[in-house]
Amino acid sequence: MCQRNLQLAGCAVAVPVMQLLWLRLMGRSYFCPCGEVHLWQGRLDPAQNAQQFADWYSLLHVIFGMGLFVVLTRVRPGWPVRYRALMALLSSAIWEMVENAPWVIEAINRSAQAPHYAGDSILNSLADTLFAMLGFLLGWRLPGWSLLLLGAVLEISVSLAISDGLILGTLRLLGADVD
Repeated sequence: MCQRNLQLAGCAVAVPVMQLLWLRLMGRSYFCPCGEVHLWQGRLDPAQNAQQFADWYSLLHVIFGMGLFVVLTRVRPGWPVRYRALMALLSSAIWEMVENAPWVIEAINRSAQAPHYAGDSILNSLADTLFAMLGFLLGWRLPGWSLLLLGAVLEISVSLAISDGLILGTLRLLGADVD
């Protein structure tokens, strides 16, 4: 049992290291190229979007983590939570690596209505994975109805604050005029 827990812990450390190395190989900077480092970026600023530790999009990663918990629990109900958590960590890291691929950045920016996106700093990307894991933990601890309510509140908050979010962003990617 102890050996297995050590292996899981090693995997849990290896995943964000892999994420960091991949992003660095893709030319992502560790911090905002603007030279500033903040815990929170609350306004849309093309120079700092997705560059600081947290921003409005961090709340969407919490929703993503809650969704990962629900899906993994439905797909693998017999797995211990620690295995589902590791799979959620891996899923979030993979998403972050894909999200920062040049063709994804181009697709996001194709909509004239979307806020400019230049990709994440490594700090922001790792923080997004951390926020997804926070969402996973909330999914594990909160009842299902509260996850739906919290997800709706977070989505509405982001939509109202920056006119973007999971729903609006998806509609833009599909070519809908949402402004």
